[in-house]
Amino acid sequence: MVQEVQQPAQPTLVGTSIPRQDGPDKVTGRARYAGDQPALGLLYARLVTSPYAHARILGIDTAEALSLPGVVAVFTAETLGMAQANSASRAQSPLARQEVLWCGHPVAVVVGETEAAAEDGVNAVEVDYDPLPAAIEPEAAARPGAPPARVHQEVESAGESPIPGFPQPTAVAAEEGSSNVRRFRPMAMGDIEEGLRQAEVVVENTYRTHLVHQSYMEPHSVTVSPSPSGHHLVIWPSTQGLFSVRAAVARATAMPERQIRVEPVPIGGGFGGKETLLEPIAAVVASRLRRPIRLIHTRQDDLLAGNPAPQLVMTVKLGAKRDGTLTAIQARMLVDSGAYPNFLAGLSGFHFFGAYRCPNIAVQCDVVETNKPGTGAYRAPAGPQTYFALESSVQDLCQQLEMDPLQFRQINALKEGDPNLMRGSWPRIGLLECIEQIQQHPLWTQRAQARQDIPEDLRGWKIGIGAAIGGWQGGTEPAAALCRLEMDGTFTVVVGSVDVSGSDASMALIASDTLGLPVAAIDVTHDSTDSMPYSGLSAGSKTTYTVGSAV
Repeated sequence: MVQEVQQPAQPTLVGTSIPRQDGPDKVTGRARYAGDQPALGLLYARLVTSPYAHARILGIDTAEALSLPGVVAVFTAETLGMAQANSASRAQSPLARQEVLWCGHPVAVVVGETEAAAEDGVNAVEVDYDPLPAAIEPEAAARPGAPPARVHQEVESAGESPIPGFPQPTAVAAEEGSSNVRRFRPMAMGDIEEGLRQAEVVVENTYRTHLVHQSYMEPHSVTVSPSPSGHHLVIWPSTQGLFSVRAAVARATAMPERQIRVEPVPIGGGFGGKETLLEPIAAVVASRLRRPIRLIHTRQDDLLAGNPAPQLVMTVKLGAKRDGTLTAIQARMLVDSGAYPNFLAGLSGFHFFGAYRCPNIAVQCDVVETNKPGTGAYRAPAGPQTYFALESSVQDLCQQLEMDPLQFRQINALKEGDPNLMRGSWPRIGLLECIEQIQQHPLWTQRAQARQDIPEDLRGWKIGIGAAIGGWQGGTEPAAALCRLEMDGTFTVVVGSVDVSGSDASMALIASDTLGLPVAAIDVTHDSTDSMPYSGLSAGSKTTYTVGSAV
């Protein structure tokens, strides 16, 4: 008889702390970002922006700006000639054509030999505006008779949703509400009316969140260098998606993607706000002038015209039996998408299906366009906002039931095998295990004493002990990696992700564990879009799941 000998488990490095490869350059100031890339013959671009939230453009006079020393060119929407100039995408149609749609909307781009010359040119451009009524607050903008956020509607679609098979919003009929509103198909499981009838306790609350800028340290920045013929472009962008920049620039310039090379550079923060914004306009200007172009948002530009998280209005209605069993979750959401469509807005509704086991759930998500900048993500598209509303309502329900909040969550938390609206059934997600760990944590078990320890003058003011749960369905998009054995026995790991928050260190640890080598023998690098493997956006809390699995 042959008996298999069990080998002792190898110690794992994953989960340990290691020095980051990019650490020394960043802490000593040697790191070179998108706005630091040298280029021979470099020109500087600055944007002329609107002081009005909504106005017609009656005329743009660029003559004085062009007469200034050091000003090379001034482009408007009509003279720049972007390939998708009539698109509903901000990146593809960045300059206002007939009307400005928010305060900070670019109307022209000035190119100068120096940053000062470009700034002087911006101040010399004269724009004649005819102010229009503006739609600012989402609830007011969604009411019948509200001023339209966009007078001229004859723009092409922004394209398909970035998520294959994801529902598209449709316009709301005039008799139902405002022309500013687009409606997503309702998401539902079970019979919400029956669930509310079964409930012995019902709570209903409305929550409002506000537009939030991601406040990254480095503003939106890009440097673009064309070949002498203008048929090839090299781009250094501050972005969370190198391949998405290449695709967007190819569309804007009507160039094949193979003629566009995007180089990875350190990124000074993104948090969901840096996908593609300035790269297409900078690329078109560089192609037109056949000179390298650098375009950097000022901090004011970035605050006025970045990709902030949207403002939301959410009404949440929960029903439960006296024993704490949820019978109904109903939500109505109004998502302020600013002046442009936001396909990711529909994702917000799925969060109401991602925490609790409930047989009857119904979510309606409407998107309203307002005269504010187009919106993006901030640490998950609408995730923090929707869980804030859901968990606040759960807390209210627990108080009505006079039930311990963790006991309620134990009764209703999703577990493996429960129905999943998107994927059939849930895999193991560890939510119940997390709740059990919280129950045993000293901060929770000793919370009554902790309240007593709070100084009397601070009790009830910004100090408290509570519990909330939330989740995110990460791991979307495919990813690939290249691991190359070098002559000296070390390995080079080539990935296409962007190291926003130390993900390269994670890749090194994963490769080290897999190969059985010390971390010092692993070098993580990125190359360019010409040679790096595809990794998708470094967003959605998915890089370790997807690129890590590929490594």
